[in-house]
Amino acid sequence: MNKALIPITITTLVTVAGVVAHAVPVAADPPGHRPVEVSHGRFGTLPDGADLGYDIRGRAVMFRTDADGGTTYVSIRVRGLDPDTTYKTHVHDLPCSSTPAGGGHYQHEIGGAVDGANEIWPTISTTSRGHGAGSAVHGERAREDARSVVIHWPENSAIRLACLDLS
Repeated sequence: MNKALIPITITTLVTVAGVVAHAVPVAADPPGHRPVEVSHGRFGTLPDGADLGYDIRGRAVMFRTDADGGTTYVSIRVRGLDPDTTYKTHVHDLPCSSTPAGGGHYQHEIGGAVDGANEIWPTISTTSRGHGAGSAVHGERAREDARSVVIHWPENSAIRLACLDLS
């Protein structure tokens, strides 16, 4: 079930943030309706990241909603990375305390394509100061097994630099 990525704009982000800030469950909600769910966390540098000299700090937030057939939005802000670099970043299916940290990539369709449509890839691009941001929007509500976010090393994506648990 690969749905196309939804383009994100500042207006969309402000609208989603406004909805979340004012979301109040209403008694008239239909059975099975889930309002906007917000998960967030703080990055912790993993041992491999520390061995490479990183001290990564930052946050991520995930919004999940049933609106428009289901939507998931992930936003990341981070510092302590190399300047002017792109980092592969993925939502993972286990907590950071698992081995390996975060487990495998979360997939909308388990066992499906390994791509940005089936997985959530909020790729980070950094500034000249090593501050980075990334986001991803999907036309599907992520399940509860979207549990963490992992930043991978650009030189070797098997190396996990930092992880955060979504709670």
